[in-house]
Amino acid sequence: MDADKYNRSIALHCSTCGGTDFEYDEADDGPIRCTGCDREFTRDELIRENGATIKAQVDEVKKEVVSDMQKELNDRLRKSFRGSKYIKFK
Repeated sequence: MDADKYNRSIALHCSTCGGTDFEYDEADDGPIRCTGCDREFTRDELIRENGATIKAQVDEVKKEVVSDMQKELNDRLRKSFRGSKYIKFK
């Protein structure tokens, strides 16, 4: 199974202006500033305020993973028991 298939990039939004562009210093864990309205967030605040969007993306990926795992397991079982006259798959 290819784990890269499930990588997602989620656009976080400023709860004040709805902007998606932020400035931050990757070197430290300082404030994150919205470039649209200059509001400053901590990383935790930004994640908490975008929780619904993040949860929706996580739920979507979960569904894909479960579906792909079921398909892969079914394919492996079919391959393992191929040619057996006692075990049949529908």
